[in-house]
Amino acid sequence: MMTLSMKPQVLEIKHFLTDEECDHMIRLAEKDGMFDSVTNTPTKSTNVKIMDMNRDTVLNLREFILTIENSFDIYLDEDDMLKMYSDLGMDTNGDTDISRKELHSQDPKSVIDWLTEYVAKRPHKKSRMSRQSWLYPSKIRDKILDEIQERVISLVGLPRILMDKNDEFQVVQYGPKGHYHAHWDSGSWTESYPCCHHLKTGSGQRCKSCRFMTVLLYLNEVEGGGATAFPIANNETFDEHSFRMSGKINLHRHCEEANLVVPAKKGKAIIWYNHHLDPTTGWVGELDSFTLHGGCGVTSGHKWIANKWILVSDDRDKDLDPNFRPNRT
Repeated sequence: MMTLSMKPQVLEIKHFLTDEECDHMIRLAEKDGMFDSVTNTPTKSTNVKIMDMNRDTVLNLREFILTIENSFDIYLDEDDMLKMYSDLGMDTNGDTDISRKELHSQDPKSVIDWLTEYVAKRPHKKSRMSRQSWLYPSKIRDKILDEIQERVISLVGLPRILMDKNDEFQVVQYGPKGHYHAHWDSGSWTESYPCCHHLKTGSGQRCKSCRFMTVLLYLNEVEGGGATAFPIANNETFDEHSFRMSGKINLHRHCEEANLVVPAKKGKAIIWYNHHLDPTTGWVGELDSFTLHGGCGVTSGHKWIANKWILVSDDRDKDLDPNFRPNRT
């Protein structure tokens, strides 16, 4: 085991899986059926937050790009924005800034329709472009998958009940230009929503991901690209506003600028802790902001990975209660 970073702590284990185990997981996922990884879409977004960062009542290109990123989960560059301005006649004076008057004179539906059509032809403009499947060892009853599950349990060294209640693997395939921009795997305890793994599937209630640890398994050799990047690893400080303004959240364009870049290698595992430990309770504490990470764009071939998340909330009693088992499918 090798330590790749201390802030956050990222560990690497080479040859964690055999080639045969990697191939087997891919076959199981393909047999189960792959589906598009879901992100927000323009037609589903109901809350548009105008990102006028300097409060001058004018949106420059970067501020409008941020507005679209935050509201629609779509990542455009300046050329994309200028095309939208041109197609919709938004920038009436041609200064590339959108005034309050220019913005209010534009029908919001026309912007949403333009984004929907534009991204449908360019899916790599979404924050995430991949396909996935869920594998449940307790349901599949596959000997090889069970062996991998036991190996992960031994690796993390946490109470077995945490794994038994939420035993799924997420298998993900990234094709050409496939990526996942910088994000956190878990939510902050400051968010008032309950943990998703404490709710019944399909409840419709808003919730947050509560993932204490991430175990990421690389399942194939990638011809080009596909590294895992931690943009702010080992930084002294982190300011989310400055980071977003820099555009470095877009790992399709800024992968190599990340502080830590982990190449994809078949059979390798990397693990990290998404949360600190609470020094008072000894249980899961606040989110570690430095775990911000993502999947760099695949430039050639395909990339296969499997994610194993150790789901833990700030409610120790619920997590360790063998009788508390929400009906997750």
